[in-house]
Formats: sequence, structure tokens, C-alpha cells
Amino acid sequence: MVAVEAWFRGGPVDGRLMPVEVAADGRPPAVVKLPQTGSYVGASDVATPAVEHVYILDDRIDDVEVYQYRQPASETAD
Repeated sequence: MVAVEAWFRGGPVDGRLMPVEVAADGRPPAVVKLPQTGSYVGASDVATPAVEHVYILDDRIDDVEVYQYRQPASETAD
């Protein structure tokens, strides 16, 4: 797996540096989707579907790709 270092801004992983796998031509993906992880604790027997946190490739700083968090439509409509 070939990867580049990426910095994530905003959202649940704000400020973290993580590797992101690149395409065959060496370019990083335009969009990274990070599924919400953790345990389900609730009153219902059935958990709601997992939330995907979406990050858009925004910039490049000193050979580090920068991804910016994009809020879900339900949060931006408030």
C-alpha cells in the first residue's frame, strides 16, 4: 500500500495526521470517508446506521495533504 501523510481539519478527527492510500497514479483521493466507530449504547434494540464523516481534499502544505471536514446536510441546514 502506497500512502501519503494527510492532515485532517475539523470534524471528529480534527488535527490528526494519518496515512491516506493513493491511487495507482500517485494522487491522493479527492474525498475521504471515515466511518464512525465505537460501541452502541441505547434504549432501542437496533442501532441506527453508522455515520460517515466526509473530508474533502483542500490544500497541500509541506508535502502533507490537507483534508477539510464537510458537515452533513442535516447539520448545515440549522
